[in-house]
Amino acid sequence: MKFKILSELDYTVTLPVTFLLNIRPQTGPQQTVLEEKFTLMPEMPHVAHTDAVTGNRFDQITAQIPGVYHIRYEATVETQVLKLTDQELPEMDVSDFKLDVLSCLYPSRYCQSDRLGNLAMKLFGETGSPLKQARAIVEWISTHIDYVSGSSTSTTSVVDSLVERQGVCRDFAHLGIALCRALNIPARYFTGYAHDLNPPDFHACFETWIGGHWLLWDATGLSSPDSVVHIGTGRDAADVSVCTSFGSLRLDRQSVVCKALSPDYRKLTQEELQSICIAHA
Repeated sequence: MKFKILSELDYTVTLPVTFLLNIRPQTGPQQTVLEEKFTLMPEMPHVAHTDAVTGNRFDQITAQIPGVYHIRYEATVETQVLKLTDQELPEMDVSDFKLDVLSCLYPSRYCQSDRLGNLAMKLFGETGSPLKQARAIVEWISTHIDYVSGSSTSTTSVVDSLVERQGVCRDFAHLGIALCRALNIPARYFTGYAHDLNPPDFHACFETWIGGHWLLWDATGLSSPDSVVHIGTGRDAADVSVCTSFGSLRLDRQSVVCKALSPDYRKLTQEELQSICIAHA
């Protein structure tokens, strides 16, 4: 499926600052960037990086002159997701996981899975297979956590979300990751552009390693897993922030658009998502 994406960001700089942007989609066997254009105004040199392990793509910008900096990124992207039935996702033991998968069982800055062991076992320990547990976790989060725009900050962790019982997509993803890890299900953070997302923004989901595939889940229910363009992957939001600045930087305006170019596309229903899973990698 093809998507047209557009993001615009305005930042105010008061002192010289270097910052990293992570807004370009990944490229790989299941996702191809057919065309893209990155515009920075005022024009200045910047360096593009690709993480050799995760495939995340960054633009490193050093702004020397105080003022407003405008970034515009537009691209056409084609994705080829896998639609897998439950029968195609056999159970695996932790002893079968490779090192890069095992690392997705560790607690991380925003996902303190080591503090959620008792809760995870009480809620989901008797649910059954890892796939059934993951589905139950997504349903529990969507039922017990309210989506409230602006309700969290850059320091909000899963413990805060459980206390406040509200958050944004970032917090829903962190909570899913932490509960899965507490049950020995490898999980990682996933950022992307989502088709017709409301409210429009960069979107956060999470992936679980089940049956030899990274399966995508959106506990907010705002997107369909097959209509998300993959930007970045990490342990949590600290690894794939849209912007990481090494100095003073203020976001003044942000606009994000993602549209499926197939006019007959429709989102998968919750009933359909109970019988198939979506893998982007």
